[in-house]
Amino acid sequence: MDGDQISGLLRGLSAAQRQAVSSDAGRLCVMAGAGSGKTTVLTRRVARRLFDGSADATHSLVLTFTRKASRELRDRLWHLDTPGRVWAGTFHAAAYGQLRRAWSDSGRRPPALVDDPRRLLRRSIPDADTLPSDTVRAVLAEIQWAQARLVTPDSYPGAAVSAGRRPPLSPEETAQAYRRYEDAKQTHGLIDLNDLLGRCADLIETDTAVAAATRWRIRHLYVDEFQDVNPLQWRLLTAWMGEQTDLFVVGDPRQAVYGWNGADPTLLDRLPALLPGTTVLRLDANHRSTPQVIAAARAVLDTPGPASSVAGSDLVCSGERPDGPVPEVRGFDDDSEEANAVARWLRQMHRPGRPWSQLAVLARTNARLTPIAAALDRHGIPCRTGPARVGAEMAEIIAVLRADRPGRALRSALADLSIAGIPPVLARLADEHAAEDPGSTVGGFLSWFTATVADATTSESEPTADAVALSTFHRAKGLEWPAVALVGLEDGLVPISYATTTAARSEERRLLYVAVTRAEEQLWCSWAGQRQGADRTWSCRPSPFLAGIEATVGRRAPNDPETFAAQMAALRHMLPAAVTA
Repeated sequence: MDGDQISGLLRGLSAAQRQAVSSDAGRLCVMAGAGSGKTTVLTRRVARRLFDGSADATHSLVLTFTRKASRELRDRLWHLDTPGRVWAGTFHAAAYGQLRRAWSDSGRRPPALVDDPRRLLRRSIPDADTLPSDTVRAVLAEIQWAQARLVTPDSYPGAAVSAGRRPPLSPEETAQAYRRYEDAKQTHGLIDLNDLLGRCADLIETDTAVAAATRWRIRHLYVDEFQDVNPLQWRLLTAWMGEQTDLFVVGDPRQAVYGWNGADPTLLDRLPALLPGTTVLRLDANHRSTPQVIAAARAVLDTPGPASSVAGSDLVCSGERPDGPVPEVRGFDDDSEEANAVARWLRQMHRPGRPWSQLAVLARTNARLTPIAAALDRHGIPCRTGPARVGAEMAEIIAVLRADRPGRALRSALADLSIAGIPPVLARLADEHAAEDPGSTVGGFLSWFTATVADATTSESEPTADAVALSTFHRAKGLEWPAVALVGLEDGLVPISYATTTAARSEERRLLYVAVTRAEEQLWCSWAGQRQGADRTWSCRPSPFLAGIEATVGRRAPNDPETFAAQMAALRHMLPAAVTA
């Protein structure tokens, strides 16, 4: 045990954070509010256990929901100089790695991963050519929701009605499409991403030798963003655990915003009952946002109406930062006026010491960001709309690789294609895969790439240009900026019109809470009374969730002395110590 290294890990942490890092509990659940330092706690707990010998890196597994989160965690552990290399990755990547080993050991030919689920689904639905692409996409989303919730085709109609789902086809027609999709996979020897999780759980649950080897290999489990775990992932997690007690999870019930996609946020609240002996700790202090931003965030959840369908949502976060500016709430006649006002506000926020990259504009949907991007372009303000996606260039490279001999060595194929001509995302992934598996073939890389493409394409590329970030509320989760503008806060969008059940509207409220808590110092909220679409114009009303924020803002007049003092305090906080001394 290295006492100096462990003391270094605890240095600078709050009492609650130190407790979470140092606790000897075998099963520990940390309820961590927005801005409470959950990633720091998770990383330092892993490091502390490696340093004091209570865990071994080769027997540790850290599960995240994106490759970006996994990479960040590995980087932090590397900077802490921890002994050994902890494996950190997504549920899908971990399951696929275990299945590949099992298939290789048994000499079995691995099934191919579905290359294009929508195309396979189209082939499975009668008269699919008459259906719009959006309908096919929505039906596929229903199938993936059902898979994540362990709902079979036969039980889908009842489950969909109970959950308040609104599929584009009738529940019965959707169930039939689901059944045909599953049959098509079996006929062609294919599996999809959710099958990776189910197949891995099946393997452990039915093969005692595999179960014993798995639980010998995985002795220390850590799960980030536990509120986003779905029943299928929970099934795999419990298969990995068996009867062992070493589990650490961290999550925020107030940031549970993926129920529409199959996540079950109640798992976080029910964990002590599901796993008796689980210790629960709370991180209540928000180290990210000013008290004014936190008050606005609280007001979103406190607005009259169904506050939440998640029991743990009473987690209260106190502010640890000095006072800052009071958030602004603005209403405009139309979306054009709103967009131009956002541009003017961004120019005010862009000052010495605060580059464009420290500013963000967030909206519930991508469509609301379109007029904002146009306005910023007119005003000469640089902006970016998010990480790189799979585009035509990458698709072309993949097609070339796929046409090559599947058994050809990956490094040789990449050399022939000239790595400099491959899109950066794919190049980085290919290099990473070749480094982890020097004998990898083209076919092996493509199968691996398909298994992780959802994570890779949404989080692998981090733009470095100095530009304002434009993002949806969902994509902004886990990020933060000193100044954030929330636009399009209108009824029918926030909450979204199809959120008709209590649970759905509660999730919409939590989604706005997530958006508000992305702001560190300054928050700007807006809505427009009229929206212009491609072929119509419609009137809008402000979101009912704005009432709480407006009440909070109304406690101080924009120019009263208290507000001025708070703004000056925030400015002094941003100045270097040498200037204020």
